[in-house]
Amino acid sequence: MASAKEKVEEKKIQLMQLTKEFSQQYLNEEYDCVIEKLISKMARKREVPFVTGKIEIWAAAVIHALGTINFLFDKSSVPYVSVNEITQFFGTKQSTTTQKSKRIRDMFKISYFDSEFSTKTVDQHNPFHNLVTIDGLLVPKNMNLVLNEKVEVKEWELNVAQILGVKELKKGGKFNKSNLYELLKVTDESLKVYYSYLQQHLTFPFSVSIEEEVGPLEWVKYNVNCVRLEQEMEVDEFYGILLECTQESEKIIIPLADIDMDNDTVNSAIITLYQEWFWTYR
Repeated sequence: MASAKEKVEEKKIQLMQLTKEFSQQYLNEEYDCVIEKLISKMARKREVPFVTGKIEIWAAAVIHALGTINFLFDKSSVPYVSVNEITQFFGTKQSTTTQKSKRIRDMFKISYFDSEFSTKTVDQHNPFHNLVTIDGLLVPKNMNLVLNEKVEVKEWELNVAQILGVKELKKGGKFNKSNLYELLKVTDESLKVYYSYLQQHLTFPFSVSIEEEVGPLEWVKYNVNCVRLEQEMEVDEFYGILLECTQESEKIIIPLADIDMDNDTVNSAIITLYQEWFWTYR
């Protein structure tokens, strides 16, 4: 019978092989480096996570976790890969993959511009190399004057403040940009408050259109049926509040911030307000 150490090594080799095959087809040597580094670090934990569960799910989650922090899903990045391509390659479900990915990122506290797991290209463009702290915020040195500028609170910001329970904002009031950001910024806590609000005010089910890139400059548009807010993860630190949807009877998870809404639908005003807040104060 194989020892625990031998079992870890066997699973590690399988995980390395699966992720290497994906990287050879879709990624590059920079990703090879951080993939190997992450898997090796996972293997050194006292309780090695990938010893249990399908190895294909862990492989997809490793790619997804590193892709998330290295902008792999940004269509302007090189390389670019969609989440759908990852799940199809490994034969996994999107919801399972994203949940395991979040577990990995939480496990090692991995975030954008991580010094250990950023690819070389991403690290070269790391804005944190030239930042200062202003009112508790990390900002570029030349942003000091901009952040201290007084701005009037907009109507939609007042609506968001009411949802979040922020009482400091008043109509006609003016705030430093940095102070306004601090009050309304998107955090795990504020997302959970907003999640509770949407749980009470959104009307399900509803349909939306999703666009997906299937080839160079080739896009396909399809409809999905949104059945409820995602119940297991609820919110994600990178993608915000999540929706559980179905597409041809298959369950998929999509970020609420990414969907396109018709202006005349019952949920349009509520979702548009959330999206404006998320993309402005994220």
